[in-house]
Amino acid sequence: MEAVGTSTPKGVPATAVDAAAPRPSPVAGDFRKTMARLTDRQVSEGHAERFDAIVWANDAAKGAWDAGSAMPDGAMLVEETIERPGRTDRADKPAGLFVMKKDGGSWSFVVVGPGGDVVDDARVAPCKACHALAPVDYVFKHSSGV
Repeated sequence: MEAVGTSTPKGVPATAVDAAAPRPSPVAGDFRKTMARLTDRQVSEGHAERFDAIVWANDAAKGAWDAGSAMPDGAMLVEETIERPGRTDRADKPAGLFVMKKDGGSWSFVVVGPGGDVVDDARVAPCKACHALAPVDYVFKHSSGV
């Protein structure tokens, strides 16, 4: 017997709601068309040299990169990572995006996996710790420019 004064909850059943809904990528899918390419493909130094990478910048970051100065708020740098062919693989594979964005004078770090999964939790804490050692404003400027 149902208790008096209660009713069945309305709306979406709790089992249909995913509490850990995926976060959207901070990088637009067409970033290669909308961002400036800063480097040629090169070894992704500091990331176990496991990947090759191409570095991209939004408009806010481009001028500061060229000048070697601190980045303004709104600056975004994207390192597009490519896993090199291995013994069994004969072709490159996309390995995701390493993203830095500066807002309010502080940098945030995000990794976007090749499947679109977004990681911006404690797993990216080593990114900020390492980039704090960069010569200018958390940015390691790669040697091979475009």
